[in-house]
Parts: sequence; structure tokens; C-alpha cells
Amino acid sequence: MIQHRPPRGPGDGLDAPPAPWTRAVGGIAFCSLWTTGPDTTLDSVFRLLAMRAGEAGEAGAWRVFDETCDPFPSEQDASATATARMAREYGVTRAELAGAREAKDAWRAFVEFVGDGPVVVPDGEAFVTWWEHLSGAVGSAPACIGLDELASLFTPGRLAGRRGALVKALLPSASGPPRAIHPPELQAALGELTRRVLARDPRVLEVLAFGLGRAWSELRATDERAAERLALALTLLERPSAWAGASNDLFPAAGELADGALSEAAAAAGREPPALEDLQPRCAVVYEDWGGFSTVPPYSEAPTPFDAADERLLDDLFRVHLPGQFRDDQPGAPDDFYRASQHAVATEVARTLGAPELLLVHAPTGTGKTLAYLLPAMLWARRNNVRVGVATYTRALQEQAMERDVPRALGALHRAGAGDGIRVTVLKGRENYLCWRALCSLAPAVDEDAETWLAWSSLALFALTDEHGDLDQFPLRPPVRLASSKRYRKLLATFVRHVRAQTGCCTRESDRETCAAEVARRRAERSHVVLTNQSFALARQDFFKHIIFDECEHLHDQAHSAWSHRLSFQAARDVLGRMHAPRRGTSRAPLDRLARQLQPTTRPRASLDDCLRAWESTAHAFSELETATGVFEGWRQRASRSRTERDEHSLLREYVESGDAEELLLARRRVTANGNELDASLAELAEHLDQMIGGGRTVRRGLDLARSDLADVLAAVDSWLPLQDGQAAFRPETFYDVETNARGEHVLAARVLLPNEYLGRNYYPGLRNGVFLSATTWLGGGFEAAKGYLGLDRAAEPAEDEERVGCTVRTFRSPEVFDYGRVLVGVPRDAPSFARDKRAFLAYVRKFIAFLGERTRGRMLVLFTNAMDVKQVGEELRGFFRARNIPLWYQGMEEAGKEELAGLFRSHVDSILLGVDTFWFGADFPGETLQYLVIVKLPYGVPDRYHHAQCAALGADDQRRRIYLPRSLAKFRQGFGRLMRKTTDRGCVFILDGRVLEPRHRMFLRELPLAQGPVSGAADGGAADGETAAKFVRGDTDHCVQAALAHMDMLSDVRRRGLTSTFGGGSAESLVRETPVEMGPPSHSGPWVDGGESSPRRRPEPPPFDIPVEDLPY
Repeated sequence: MIQHRPPRGPGDGLDAPPAPWTRAVGGIAFCSLWTTGPDTTLDSVFRLLAMRAGEAGEAGAWRVFDETCDPFPSEQDASATATARMAREYGVTRAELAGAREAKDAWRAFVEFVGDGPVVVPDGEAFVTWWEHLSGAVGSAPACIGLDELASLFTPGRLAGRRGALVKALLPSASGPPRAIHPPELQAALGELTRRVLARDPRVLEVLAFGLGRAWSELRATDERAAERLALALTLLERPSAWAGASNDLFPAAGELADGALSEAAAAAGREPPALEDLQPRCAVVYEDWGGFSTVPPYSEAPTPFDAADERLLDDLFRVHLPGQFRDDQPGAPDDFYRASQHAVATEVARTLGAPELLLVHAPTGTGKTLAYLLPAMLWARRNNVRVGVATYTRALQEQAMERDVPRALGALHRAGAGDGIRVTVLKGRENYLCWRALCSLAPAVDEDAETWLAWSSLALFALTDEHGDLDQFPLRPPVRLASSKRYRKLLATFVRHVRAQTGCCTRESDRETCAAEVARRRAERSHVVLTNQSFALARQDFFKHIIFDECEHLHDQAHSAWSHRLSFQAARDVLGRMHAPRRGTSRAPLDRLARQLQPTTRPRASLDDCLRAWESTAHAFSELETATGVFEGWRQRASRSRTERDEHSLLREYVESGDAEELLLARRRVTANGNELDASLAELAEHLDQMIGGGRTVRRGLDLARSDLADVLAAVDSWLPLQDGQAAFRPETFYDVETNARGEHVLAARVLLPNEYLGRNYYPGLRNGVFLSATTWLGGGFEAAKGYLGLDRAAEPAEDEERVGCTVRTFRSPEVFDYGRVLVGVPRDAPSFARDKRAFLAYVRKFIAFLGERTRGRMLVLFTNAMDVKQVGEELRGFFRARNIPLWYQGMEEAGKEELAGLFRSHVDSILLGVDTFWFGADFPGETLQYLVIVKLPYGVPDRYHHAQCAALGADDQRRRIYLPRSLAKFRQGFGRLMRKTTDRGCVFILDGRVLEPRHRMFLRELPLAQGPVSGAADGGAADGETAAKFVRGDTDHCVQAALAHMDMLSDVRRRGLTSTFGGGSAESLVRETPVEMGPPSHSGPWVDGGESSPRRRPEPPPFDIPVEDLPY
């Protein structure tokens, strides 16, 4: 894992470079640039702010530069008009721009004032980009460091993840618009960050000083600019007297910051890496603190009705205290903040928590459903001392609820004088947490390279300072800008995998106290409300008996994932390759490392030899099994010639039971036998390693991970072809298959056939009560589709072979909340057909995103249905948007993990995010971050053998009614719901899949809040009148984009920036004409518009959708 190099000198092998914090730091400047947008080619600077210390940095020597510039010097009268963005984000008024000189003239004075640096700025990368643009020279920027980089270096984790909101996070008392950062605020924020770092245990500072000091020493030879930035960061921490200034209202503790902390830490650390075993992670303190609370049981044998006093309190919370909280944050009358629909949902949830029933709720976007279930759950759980689970779809939604909604709920309770004694926490699967014992085994050698020391230091500081140890919060990007981040990211991914907690990884009490997974479990056992994800809730049925499922439409797929197995042969080879890589002479796999270390004729060496023989046998058995599945695949292809596609789902069963599969069964038996022998040999070898010293801990951890991975592989094989007495023992509730993945590899699959049936028969009857909420439970004008898809109908009506009483299932529908007249829906009719020409369609999508994104300055979420398409389009658009300085994020990019993307998109208002499944559901981007939503394709599933097996089990009509269409329609509704998150939001939705206008696919439009017109929106989607319904535009792309820009009052801005070309090329002034686009014929029904030369005449409403199973859409 760690690459060792020969020593580079006498003694300990280290040169002795001067410490990076010994440099002089006179003349430090704090700078902030206010711009009309992030695009250096189209936007401009309109305010330059800086304050600079005297050469000695003495108190009172700060000089100030503050000049407002004209961002529109070439436009007549434009210099007197601040854009809406400038007014909103910076608070700039019209008067402040009057008489201002051009930015290029003010820039020269700014550069002279700042001098040669060093410079501290809010965002280092953005500052350098603007400096080089305005100076006209690459590499001309002074030495600078961003507050974002300083936070990533010294406090990796939640705080560093705030990025654009970092100043406000460090200085809660700072007032003013979000982006209006003044140099004194930046200085005070750095002071507060420094105060937090220097207040740590001195031994933590030793880790920081040693690790980052070694990284700096190595960077000097490989990346001089990165070394300079890192040295500046460490110097600021070492010598706060050079920049902190005098204490003031913003930062009263400035005088308490002392110089020399890093020097002292480095001297204490010496020349050997600090031993992490002598320290404790931050989560260990939490483990001890929560030990004082008693365990909250998952249920009570006694009746637990919702108390009458709590009912009255609940009413007060929604009528008085929640509105009062919102009124404290923003102006308005009390009634402006009361949500009757939210109150109604809360009342229904409270009623169910006190009764043995299941409740299915339709809570449209804007209801505020999270608070509607959190408050009754908190009151009921505290009163009855019973644990309540809240299961969200993703881990990101858990964090969103914990960081935003839980504090709001507790605040309302405290406002009502009833906030004491309620404990709420987050719980995820073990692998999401950092294991301290594993990290301790990962110490690098002193002479490792810069990337190794950066990665290790970041991970160690995260563990030492983050109280949760939740690896979802650990940043994957380098903490300081590097010339190339490829090696850093590869190393960090290896390190993170190494430190993830595993089942049974910490069995001793001392280890449990420092394992973040054990700390999280301890908190959860002692909490009244536990926020978890649906996968965990389904896997740990004993942990929650009272549970609330948010975004419940995902339960079907989550049940499928939780109770199914899939294994590719490449994944099996990867697991074996992480144990032993015989063809690589410098392999870091644990068995190979031991082969180089252990002496012949010793017991450990004999045990290793047993492991290597068992490894060879297991690898050979998997090779035989892969060959046998290839033989089966050939047999299946021949058998398929005489069958229709819908009849191919049973071929694996037929093959195994036909007598032709003896080689397949033999290979399957050998995989299990040899794999079990390998596991036993690894266990014996691990016992020998317990007695080794030095590097044995790292290798032992590698063996633990290898055994865990091997167990998962063997379990998947056992599930794929279950055996009894050596023969196949297929179960009717499971679908067995050999699939082919996107890379053309064979995949062994054992999938629960009907997840909804399994939920209804096995999971729901074990609950004391449950609440199921979503904005998509009302489909096709009723609850029946959602009941069938979730298995609630089966829970209510047991099958003949079930010996149980049916569950009581109740439903509740909350009315729509938003005024959808603030939304425009556009369907370009000239988009190519995906089915006919995928390449042309994706080229159109790429061009559309570029065309629209450039004009809107981002603020766009693009929803795909295929991860490979996202990555392809994202990679092709990177250069286009980088040249315009518009941040582009997409799932699958190396720079950020899936869990980071939402925070990055939210913190950069003018950015673009391309996503797949995660971002169709539950992602919350209120305000201007998201104003343009693009739905690339209708989210149909692709009928495959699994689909046809379901049809065979249920009947084609029932499968379509209970599974296929509910999943597709719910996903579409959820995707549309990403746009409107607050009553003040507005924006545009583009559907690039032209099928939505065809009669057999128009049921998708019926799910949207559109006025009655070409589709019947009122019956299903909910909007019945044109004033509260979304406007609808269909025409060519230019027509739809023009309508959207007019709807968003962007036409003049687009013309000002010279973006008047049409989608097809050339210039078209009509695209940005000032006259608003007419939103429909004056005498026709609702706000529907047909546009473009090819627009057909309005057709009568088609009959209800019905599509034969053989014609299911792809």
C-alpha cells in the first residue's frame, strides 16, 4: 500500500530542509473580488477590495483599498444599472455604480496596492483565474492561498465542505448578502479557523506539523507552486501575529493567538512520524459522553398512544412556533409562514405512531414533510421512551435532514419550552465509518512522497477532529492545488478503503471505543429518533419497529438491493488479486508482502504456503466456473432461437435441471470448497501475525479486509446457485440468471423476484407501525398504484398460505402547495430520437446543455437515466464550461464523489450538475442554485429477463400496473419536483425526450401540474386552473429557449453579453427580443403554446394509455 524508497542520506535518511513556516510574511493582503458572474470571458469585476499589512505587520498598520468599478463600460447607460444578481448577492445599489471607472483601470491600482503578496482570499482558484485574466498573463498572480484550501488542510471534513459559505460558517454573526465578503471578515474568519486549530491537543498539532511538513519537503522537488501554497498556509498558522490584527467585534479573540505553535509541535514530534496509537480519535470522546444515557428500546409491550398533551403541543408547534421561527429569519406576517398541509400531515403521522397501522401519505413538493414527521416522532418517542427510525433514500438525505431540519425542529420545541431530553442521531452502515485501529496500521515511512503524506495527513486530521468519523464527509479532492492530482486521488482511494470499518473489525472494548462505526451504533441505541437509510432499515429489521420511510417509492428497489446478490467474475478476480498478485514483482498485496518478509521453515511461513496453495485452488475453481458459465451462455443462445424474448428468463433453471450442467455444478461446488479452505488458511495466518511487530499490523489489516471480501464473494456464489446435498435447490421467490454487464462480463445474479411481495409478506407484518411518505404516492388519480408497488396491498390482504392477520393500511393525501404558474415546461420538437440514433441524440443533448448553460450562467441540473451517458457528456463539456469559468459537476468525475456533488452544486450558484438516479430524488436545491431543470429521457426501465420473469410470476398486466409504470411515473414526478423547493422559486423545465408528446406516452405529462389542455393535468397532476399551473411550450429548440429566457427575464442580459446566435448557428436578434414570449393563444385552454414552423395543429385528447407488453418502450 505504501511504496518504500531507499534512504536518501546518512542516519535516518532525511535531508534537513528548513521548516516551511520559517519564511517572512510581511505585507500580507486580504483580498476579495466581487464579480457579475464566474465567467472571465463574459463577466466582469465590479468591486475590488483589499487590506494590506505593513511590512512588519504591526497593529494599526493596515491599509485599505476599496473601489467600485463599471462592469459594463461598452454599453450605453448600462453602468448605472446593477444586475439583479449583483443586488441580490452583494447588495449593490444603482447609486454605487454611478461614476465608476472601468475595471481595467481600477485593476492597475489594485495590483500596485496588493504588491507581491502573500495574499489570502476566499477562493484561491477563482482569484488566480481573475488575476491572470485581468492582468493578461498566466502565472502573474502573487503567492496566494484560499480560505477554502486552509480549511481543507487543517480541518478536513464538514467545515471544509462549506466552501463558498465558509466565511459565514466561521463567523455566524457576520451580516450582509452571502457573497459580499469584505477583507476584515476574511481576516476574522481566518482568525477563527486558526483559533480552532491551535486549541487542539498539542499531539494533534504534532501530526499536522510532521505530516504537512513532510509533504512540503517532497513537493519542493516535484511541484514548486503547490509547495509555495502549502508553505504559506503553514506560515499563517505559525505566525498569526503577522496578520491577525487587533481584537474587534468580528473576532474578539485575535489577541489570544500565539506564535510558534507549529515550531513547538515539530520539535516535540522529532524526526519520526507521531504514533497514532498514543492518540485517540475525536469520536472516542463521543463514545464516552453517550455512555451516560440509557438504551432506548425499539418497541414497548405496553400501549403507546399519542398523548393528548403532546397533541396540543404539536398543534402549537405548527400554528405558532414554527411560523415564529421563520418570521424571525425573514420579514412577513405570522400567517405567511403557517403551512396547513404540513400541519395536516403531522397530525396524521402522530395518529399512526400511536396505533398499530401503516399510513401511506401523498405529500407534494413544498409540503415540508420532513418537519411534519420529525416533530410528532420526537414527541412520541420521548414520551414513550421508544426508538423511532426515519429511513431516507440516500445517505445524503440523512445529512440534509440532520443539518437543516433537525435543528429547526429542536428550535421550535425549545421555543415552546419543550425541547429538553430529545436525542437525535444519524446511523449508516459500518463501512461508511472510519476504523481508528485500521488507520493506526497505515503509518507511512518517513521518506514517502508528497502525495502519500498529504493523503495520510488529511485522513489522520479528519479522524482526530471529526466527532462522527463519517467518511461521507471526508473530501476526496487534494487539500491544496496540485499540478496533477491523479496520484493523490489513487492513493487516497486506497487509504480510505483500508480504514473503512468492517463487520467484526473491533471486538475488544478498547477498539470499540475508537471505532467510529461502534460510536455511531452506541449513539443510535441511545437515541429517540434515528435517521438512517432504507437499505440499513431493511437489513436490520430488529433495530426499528416504529419507522417512517421518506421518499418511500424507493422501498421497492431498496428491498431488491438488500435481498439480492450480483457478482461479476472480474469482481471475484479483483478480490483474489488484492490478496496475492503473482505476476507483479513489487506487489503490495498482503500475501506477497509476507512472502518477502517471512523466513523459510517457520510456522508462519508454512501457514502462508497453505494460503498460497488454497489461493491457487480457489482462483482455478473460479476460472472453471467462468468457463462453465460460458458453455451455458452458448447453450442459452441456441435455445433462444426457438423462443420469444419473454420466455428466456427460465433458461438457467432449465439448463441446471436438464442434466447438461454437470460441469457447472462441479465448478460451483469447487468454488465453495476451495474458498472455504482459503478462508480457514487466512484465519490461521492472521493468528500468527498477531504475534508480529512492526509492519505486521498493516498486513494483518489487509488480511482482515481480504477475508471480509472473500466471504461476500462466496455468499454471492452460494445465493446464485443454491445447493442441497450437492444438487441445485432453486427457490420460487428468487430469480437466477447469468447476466452481462456494460463491459461485456458475465455476472452471477440471484435477485428477489417480487420485492413488493416480500415487503408485504415478511417485512411490514413485523412492524408495530409505519409511515410511508412521498410526493409520488398519488399516481393516476389514486393510491392503488403506490400500494401495489410498495407491497402494502399484500400486507393488508394476506395470501391463502399466510397465517397472519392483515395489516391496517390507511391513506392520506395532502393538497398541492406551490404556484406552478412560476414554472415553464418546454419540449423541443427538433430533438433527435434516442431510439433511432443514440449518437445524434447525445450530441444534441451536449449542444443543448452548452447553449442553455452559457446563456443562463449555469444554475442548471440535468437528469440522465444512464451513468455512462452522464460521464461521456460531462467529459465532452468540461473544456467548454472551463473556458467560461462555469463550474461543471457530473457523477463519475474524478474530482468529487457522489456525496460531495450536492454540496458543491449548492455552494456554487452559477454551476451545472449532471446526475443520474441520486439527483432525481430528494436532492434539495432551493433558490437560485437551480433555475433550469433538464430531463434528458423519460425514465422508463428496460425490459430484460428479470422483467419478463416478473411478468411470468404476476401476469403481464399486473406487472405493468404494479411495478413497471409506477416506478417510471414516480421517478418522473420526483425529477420534476427538483425545481420548485420554496414558494419563491421559479424556473424552467426542459424535457428533451419528444416521446412525451406522443399519445401513448402522455401519461407522464398527466402527472405534472399543468393546466387542462392537450393533456388532462387536473385529474392526476393536480393543477386545475391556469393561474397556478405550469406554462407549457413546444416548438423548435430556439423557440423553447427564447420562451424560457423571457420567462426568467434574461433576454436583456443575454443580449448584453452578445449571445444572440441561434441553436443551429448564426445570429438571430429575435432570440433575445425584449417583447415577452406570448404564453399561449388568448382564447384556448390554458397556457399552452405550439411553436416553430413544424408545430402541428392541436389534436383531441387521446384515449387512456394502454400499451401491449410486447411493445414496452425502451
